[in-house]
Amino acid sequence: MGLRTSPMGEVVLADCLVPAGKRLGPEGAGTAIFNSSMGWERSCILASALGAMQRQLETCVSYARARKQFGQAIGKFQSVADKVADMYLRLEAARLLVYQAAWLAEQGKRAVAQAAAAKLFTSEAWVQSSLDAIQIHGAYGYMKEAGIERDLRDAVAGTIYSGTSEIQRVILSQMLGL
Repeated sequence: MGLRTSPMGEVVLADCLVPAGKRLGPEGAGTAIFNSSMGWERSCILASALGAMQRQLETCVSYARARKQFGQAIGKFQSVADKVADMYLRLEAARLLVYQAAWLAEQGKRAVAQAAAAKLFTSEAWVQSSLDAIQIHGAYGYMKEAGIERDLRDAVAGTIYSGTSEIQRVILSQMLGL
């Protein structure tokens, strides 16, 4: 549906023996190794979404200035201006969360909650900003030829890969002692 530039595939390992010298860690440490790598991945995997959200915002601002309805730019209408403002807020909040989680990971500090928060917020913010971008562009935003709908298709995947939004909420609630 989305992520056309990132082909997906299935890897199946059946009866696969790994020599002891080729293991990533000691026997039984797989969960710890996986959790460590997922923390780093969750910190950074949606950094590309920041670029997509920045481009979206710039495209929407430009369009809202240029597109005229009822004798004025559509950006002058409160409903459009509010969507653009919300897109900006989501982008900046997502940027801070991603940067914080990546910085903590780079410092070698445990950042489980920060990585989960960055992953959760950024993926869901990207979906909402994509929906807003489509709305701002109207029917043109819905058409495949405009390329705006592609962001939505890619954004939805961000709420699934590297742990779904629901999993990020579980991680956060556990980190908060629930």
